[in-house]
Parts: sequence; C-alpha cells; structure tokens
Amino acid sequence: MSSFALKTIALFLMLLDHLYQFLGFTGMVPIWFTWLGRLSAPIFCFCMAQGLAHTHSRKIYLLRMYLFSLAMSVGNLVLTALLPGSPSGGIPNNIFATLLLGAAIIVCMEQMAADRQKGQMIWMYFIGIELAGFFLGDMLTRAGQTTAAQILQILIPTPLTVEGGVFFVILGPLFYYFRFSKKKLAIMYLVFSLGLCLPSSIAWYLLGMSAWDAFFGVQYQWMMVFALPLLWRYNGQKGKSSFKYLFYFFYPLHIWILYAVSAFLPQ
Repeated sequence: MSSFALKTIALFLMLLDHLYQFLGFTGMVPIWFTWLGRLSAPIFCFCMAQGLAHTHSRKIYLLRMYLFSLAMSVGNLVLTALLPGSPSGGIPNNIFATLLLGAAIIVCMEQMAADRQKGQMIWMYFIGIELAGFFLGDMLTRAGQTTAAQILQILIPTPLTVEGGVFFVILGPLFYYFRFSKKKLAIMYLVFSLGLCLPSSIAWYLLGMSAWDAFFGVQYQWMMVFALPLLWRYNGQKGKSSFKYLFYFFYPLHIWILYAVSAFLPQ
C-alpha cells in the first residue's frame, strides 16, 4: 500500500471523525464515526515520517508545513470570530502544527547524528524557541492579553498547545526512528497506543465510570491501535504524485465547512 493510499484512507476516516466533532450535537452522527477517526492522526504521522525520509528538500517540506499551519490557524480565528455561535465550540484543529513539530524534531535528530556539534546548536535553538514561545504565551494569557497570546501561538506552535499535544508530536519521530523494521515499529506502536491510552480508561473505570464510558464513550483514544494493520501494509512507494496537495487543501476546507454548517444549525 503506497503512502497516497494510506493518506486517502486517513482522509476518509478523518472526515468521519470531524463529522462527529462538529455535528455530533445533532444526534444524527453516530459515535462510531469518531472511533474510526482515531486511526487517521497516526496514519498522517506515519506518512509525515516517511515523506520526510524521502523528500528532496527538508527545508521546503518544513516551510510548506509551517505556512499551511499559519494559514489554518488564521482561518480558524477568522471563522470563529465571524460565526461564534456554533454548538460544537471553537476550532481546535490544526494537525499541520503537530506534524511540523514532529518533522522539526526529526531534522534535529538527523543533524545530531550527522554533526554532533552542529546538531547540539540546532537542538538548543529549537528548544529555546519552543520554551520562549510557551512561557511568553502563558504570561500573555495570565495578563489577559489573549489576542497576543493567540498570535504568538500561531507563529510559534509548541508541543503543549498543538492538536494532540506531546503525544502526537513525538509519534512522528518514533515512526521515523523505527522505519527500517516493521516488527520493531509494530511493537513500538502497540506499546505507545495501548500503554499510554488504556491506563486512563482503566483509571476512569476504577474510579466508578461505567465500562462503556471508560473505554468507548469518553476515553477511546486507544482505538488508534487498529491503524497498525494499515501501516504494516505500507510498501515504501509514494503513489500518485499528482494529488500531492490534496490533503493540504482538503484538511482545512472541510473543517471550516463543517464548522460553518454547525453554526447555522439549532442546538
């Protein structure tokens, strides 16, 4: 299965997930849409790692991801300002920023392996920017400067503020590190998805939540483990290159459309 095929599957599953996210309040979208959607983000992280390994220019790859992250964040702010009444809430989605940070970490890892001294400088530069962005954003938020904090978050996305958080930021680099061994990658993914997700479901169950809510109604991120059979079938091929920007444009457009639709529907 090529990376294009994987991305196409992930696009469809992502659409189901976002249908539930933005229109679930209507009662017309079943919860299993978002269960299936748990598979999409890991697949995109996997494809990012593979894409970065085979790209002709990592600088262009990172720049493209950054520009789309900026555009997505600005579009989210503008749309929620124009249509503030959506029952679905705001638009927290921007996987571009998550993938960007994962890709940046991979580049830092590679630089460290190629030239330790230069790699250390790049790591320090990257970590310094991230820490400065996070703490300055926190200070602005505490001071009531929410607009300035939002702008800073757009310009400098950090692992604690992007969609999926640290969890999905580090998943891409892990896929990259284990890309040469399907067996090791599978073990890593099983440990990562079940070892980090199931404990929270178990904890909620032990604290008195029903088994359904603990594993299927509230805490169901562990279902991402079912993406493994699809990742296992990856054949190392790129697939159709003519649809290179399909994901880049489909992702923000379908989210904005779904949000706009939700804003005009009665609660």
